[in-house]
This record gives sequence, C-alpha cells and structure tokens, in this order.
Amino acid sequence: MTRFVRQILIEPRHAPVRAAPALARWRQAWFASPAMGMLSLLLVAAFALYGWRFFQWAIVNAHWQGSNSDACPGDAGACWAFITARWKPWLVGDFPSDQLWRAWACFVAFAMFWTWVVRRSHAASMQRVLLGFIVLPMVFFALLHGGGPLPVVVPTRWGGLLLTLVVTLATFATALPVGLALALGRRSRLPVLRWLCAAFVEGMRSVPLLAVLFLAATLLPMFLPAGWDIDLFARAVAAFALFNAAMAAEVFRGGLQSVGRGQFEAATTVGLSDLHAMRLVVLPQAVTAVVPALVNIMIAVIKETTLLSVIGVNDLLGAVESGAKSPGWVGESNILTSGHVFLALVYLAVCYALSRYSRRLEARR
Repeated sequence: MTRFVRQILIEPRHAPVRAAPALARWRQAWFASPAMGMLSLLLVAAFALYGWRFFQWAIVNAHWQGSNSDACPGDAGACWAFITARWKPWLVGDFPSDQLWRAWACFVAFAMFWTWVVRRSHAASMQRVLLGFIVLPMVFFALLHGGGPLPVVVPTRWGGLLLTLVVTLATFATALPVGLALALGRRSRLPVLRWLCAAFVEGMRSVPLLAVLFLAATLLPMFLPAGWDIDLFARAVAAFALFNAAMAAEVFRGGLQSVGRGQFEAATTVGLSDLHAMRLVVLPQAVTAVVPALVNIMIAVIKETTLLSVIGVNDLLGAVESGAKSPGWVGESNILTSGHVFLALVYLAVCYALSRYSRRLEARR
C-alpha cells in the first residue's frame, strides 16, 4: 500500500461563509418580521421627513456670508456666516496673531502623530504610542506658553479647539501614569497603601466631574499657602486628571487581573525581582489588553471638556457661547443654534474617528 506524506504545510484558509444575495441580506435585516418591517418603514419615513427639514435649514435657506447678525435675518435658515466670521476664536481663542505659527505647529504636529498612530504596523508596540501621548502635551505646553526667546502667552489667552486639544492631551498624559500607580497600589501588600488608593478611586468615581471642577475653581485656592497662585487653567487640568485617573485605575486593574498569576510566579522563579517581573512580564500584557478601553476614556475626556465653559475657561463650547453674545452677533436664535450644530459636528467627527480606531484595536487582539 502506497502512502503519501505532504511535505509542505497547507496555507490557512478562512471558514466557509454562506453566500447570500445582497437583496436577501437587506430584506432579512430590515423586514425579518412584519413588526420589524413596520418599524423599519416608520424609521425611514421619520428620517426622510426630518432629514429633509434639516437639509432645508442647513443648506437651502442658510446664510453663508456676512460679518454681523444682519447677514442672518429670521430663523428659517442656518447662519454659517457666524462660523466663517469667527474662525479664529473658535480655533485658537485670543492667541496673539503674530504668534499663531505656534498654534498651527501644534495642530500639524498632532495631525502627523495621529497619522503615524493609525498607519503604524500591527506588530508595533503600543508603548511608543502611549509614550507619545505623554510627551506630546509637554511639548505643546512649552511651545504655546513660551519663555526665553519666545514671548510668553498665558493659558488664559488660549481658547477654542486649541484649548480643547491641550486639555485633552494633558489630562490623558497625567491620568495614565497616576491611574496605573493607583491600580498597582490597590494590589499592594501594604494594607494602608491599598486602602488609601481604593478610597481615592471609589471616592472620585462617586462624585460628578462638574462638582470636582467647581471645587478646583472655588475651594482649592482657599487651602493653598499664602503667596501661592495657581491659575484657573492649571486647576481645571488637575481636576480633569484626578477624576479620569480614577477611571483609568479601574481599567488598568482589570488589565492586571487578566494576566494570570502563574506568569508573575514564573518570572520570579527564573530570578526576576517583583519589580522587574511586573515591568517586563505583567505590565506589557496588561497595557496592551486595555488600550481600547483607554481610547474610550480619551473620547470621554474630549466630551467632558465642554464643562470647562461652566467655570469660565474658554474652550470650544465657551467660544461658541461668547461669540453668540458678542455685540456684532446678538440677534436671532439661529445664530447660536448654528454654532451648536457646528460644534456637534466637530465632536461627532473627532469621537467617531477615535471610536473607529478603538474598534480597530479590538479587532487586532
């Protein structure tokens, strides 16, 4: 009897997929049952009705040019002239016009960094990405604030999208190491350290962010020593960082628990100390596992920056609100509504892009 042994491995193949016509898939998704079909028709009709009304308001009856509220009479159409006329406050706030190159450099640097993050190799380590998110806000702050050969521009003159970007990156860069330290502290063998970290995390998670911001803006200066003066921007960033550090701590703690105890014991068995075993074996796996959750925290931070306008920091939402109250643009309600719609589209684009990136990271795992 002749026997044959294959010398070359068979290439991996995908599992067989049942092919179905596109029309059949569409019908199954939208009209799987009479009730589902009726609901689908109602949703399509509502979307068509309100979508057409929005199209008329945003495109057909919109006002596109003008330098004041006289360009947008009535409230039947959007006032996009309000958007184009006040582009500078919405992008950079009150940043000096002769130093705008510093703000543009920050925008370009972040765009290049994010392009590298998205297009990097699947096998590349995430540690460089996280390191970039920590180093980048430091560089941005040094460039924007100035000093030495560069004129000093205080943070109170920053605003708009630039301020939102800096606050988001600074919060992310600060919350990550603090959250990781809290997560490690909750796993410490020292009861006092473990209880303190747990009390901070649970206490911060039980308080609304708005309350933390109010405490940082009004109550914190009362407890500072005489002669200490921390500006409102720094206090707001600190409040954001501490609040989101508690959120990141729970994410990191979940990642640490996902790594089996046997790996830590095996690392110490071959001669590694507890510190080296944690740094070289446990942490790389734990951080890689929680990267999608960290991206979700970044999305939450971007949306949370809108609360800065409540305490007087001129972020993107604050720039829209103050612009609608300026003497040249006090008028019909469509002016402020157009600003809010534009603001919603900006946040939708940014958060959706980050959400897609988070899904991409999950698919790689």
